[in-house]
Amino acid sequence: MFEWKKDGRQVFLYDDGGHSNNNNTGQDQQFKDRVSHFPDKLKSGDASIIIRNLKLADSGDYTCNFTNLQPRQTFHIKLVVEPKVIRVDKGRDVILPCSLSTKENITREMFEWKKDDRQVFLYDDGNQSNNNNTTQDQQFKDRVSHFPDKLKSGDASITIRNTKLADSGNYTCEFPLLQQRQIFYIKLVVETTVITVGEGSNVMLPCLLSTKENITSEKFEWKKDGRQVFLYDDGGHSNNNNTGQDQQFKDRVSHFPDELKLGDASILISDTKVADSGDYTCNFTNLQPRQTFHIKLVVVGAAPRPHVRILDQTKGGMLLQCEVQGAFSKPELHWEDGAGNKLPAEEPQETERGGLYDIILQTTVTKTDLYRCNATQKEINHQTHYETYVYIPGKNIDLILAVTVLAVVLALLFVCILYKKYQKGRCQEEEVVYMYATNGEATS
Repeated sequence: MFEWKKDGRQVFLYDDGGHSNNNNTGQDQQFKDRVSHFPDKLKSGDASIIIRNLKLADSGDYTCNFTNLQPRQTFHIKLVVEPKVIRVDKGRDVILPCSLSTKENITREMFEWKKDDRQVFLYDDGNQSNNNNTTQDQQFKDRVSHFPDKLKSGDASITIRNTKLADSGNYTCEFPLLQQRQIFYIKLVVETTVITVGEGSNVMLPCLLSTKENITSEKFEWKKDGRQVFLYDDGGHSNNNNTGQDQQFKDRVSHFPDELKLGDASILISDTKVADSGDYTCNFTNLQPRQTFHIKLVVVGAAPRPHVRILDQTKGGMLLQCEVQGAFSKPELHWEDGAGNKLPAEEPQETERGGLYDIILQTTVTKTDLYRCNATQKEINHQTHYETYVYIPGKNIDLILAVTVLAVVLALLFVCILYKKYQKGRCQEEEVVYMYATNGEATS
């Protein structure tokens, strides 16, 4: 006999061949018809179970007890059920999936989508929310649709158009009338697209209709914080003497005429400035339904060149300090020696003032060399540096002494060799003179 429980409530009971699915009245209703075991594995001591169609409420602490064994054995499991997470950029369309594993035809069935208990979409035997359904929450009015052609294969997925930040949350797709009631869970996260560039660069802000319909004769308008950035209206645009464009963007914004036929209303901002940072919207005011896309632009100023100075001479070497002031975004500092090896350093000292960063990084060096402090801003792929030469007295005396001694020894050896050659040559000369004298005396 073994028994599975969750928080003290029976999940599944097996007792000598009988089990929860054989009319066991003790099983908690939450798990009715959703739990089964593996009969073929019992002979090998396996009391595992499977829970179908998981729900968020299934999360919790489970125990598997063998009550008749000696000694009694209990196994503990913690189950965490998390909804599927779907992320989408604000203003884009998103599909929330909901499909029966049996792929049975649900054309004549009923399913309902909810968000935080508010109705998002209802389908009931051919009738649906877009047919004058008064129970649909106003937040989703005229923005949600299903896929009629996919109902026959058990697909109850929906599309939410022109997503808003408020659409973020937990969604359920429920089949309340099926023999085994089924609920699917989705977590939707609607995010603002963030584009980060360095000051002085060019940046493209994307705005593309998912339908890719021709917008050559349409109207769209880009705004930043309520001020007009660029307006296009049936061929006319901001660069054609449009007086509504904010002076900040004058002669710096353009669109892509050849891409309009593909539904692309993206723009290019040239020579970006830190003041260009902010929230941008791309609005198609005449489309039905009206569509708005959101972009957050962050223009980062390049970090100034680091300042390096020698703070102190310590017993172990020289203490060097690298400092960057007034940087945005926050750069990373590191020290290198002349060979490009990264040096160990103390923890950086960081202060922030109105979004600008002051950073100090110190390191101790122990040998004479060329040292470099690098400041890197990964967000904009920018790096600057400062180099300084450091002479550490006394550290190379042993080497200098060794070289000097070696030079003296070599010099003495060279002199000795020359001297020996000189002596040998002199002896040979004296021998020749003596022999010449002897020979001369013999002939006289």
